[in-house]
Amino acid sequence: MRASCILSIDKDWKALCILKNNIKNLDLDHIIFPICAEVKYLEFSKLLIPKNLKITTIMNPPFGVQHKTADRIFLEKAFSFSDVIYSIHLASEKVHKFILNFIKKFNWKVDNVLPFNMILEKSFKFHTQKIKKIDVNIYRFLKQ
Repeated sequence: MRASCILSIDKDWKALCILKNNIKNLDLDHIIFPICAEVKYLEFSKLLIPKNLKITTIMNPPFGVQHKTADRIFLEKAFSFSDVIYSIHLASEKVHKFILNFIKKFNWKVDNVLPFNMILEKSFKFHTQKIKKIDVNIYRFLKQ
């Protein structure tokens, strides 16, 4: 992927500070721009984006374990401006069925699913283990 501009959006200021430091250490501050924002309030106007610009969204939305349906706002937002979306979700038949039904409403399709074992370090109060392995699927969504 040869991107000319990468926006990294997170509401966690501390996470963005770590990212900013990593960006600087990798000499990528001319291409990666962190933005502190709540996704549900984020807006991109397709009218202001050049027509030949293709937007790929890569996201790790909340899994909806703590707050059911928490991932929906992320998907809906990405559907509104993206051309291709990569998104990480829990690996389960129930989640897979939900995703297939949900994306149909927005005229998107699953192009590929990559199973992955993600290692999650304790970073929230509700995490009970120091390190936990979670089976996830990385979905690639395309507009139909």
